[in-house]
Amino acid sequence: MLYTRKNSNDYQHLAEQVIAYAEKSGYEDIKADFTGYDSPASLKMVNTNLTLTPDFSAKKGEAKYYFELVLKNNDDGAENQVISKWKALETIAKMKGGELKLFVPHGSFKYASQLIENNGIDAELTKMTRLEKI
Repeated sequence: MLYTRKNSNDYQHLAEQVIAYAEKSGYEDIKADFTGYDSPASLKMVNTNLTLTPDFSAKKGEAKYYFELVLKNNDDGAENQVISKWKALETIAKMKGGELKLFVPHGSFKYASQLIENNGIDAELTKMTRLEKI
């Protein structure tokens, strides 16, 4: 997601919910691209100058998982970057026996669903309202 959004209090609160979910669900070696946490390894796209850093990464057993927070975005350039990021994370997660999980706050579920469906991205969608009950 866009760096400026990561600096907001709302985004930080959502990130803490995802991290709490991961801890309670048995994930280990949790890394987050937020202040106070070790940052996940960045991915450099070979044919571009684009460097992608997952919002979160974690392990369960030997499998590697990537978690992303999804916020609706009307900027086509940023949307294309998000799609590229998710495709790359999905591919790497599958190579490492894991998967891409998208955490969607209220109001962004339809947006996220359409993005993964229209772009052939294999990812698990989790509504953030479900996390509050865990």
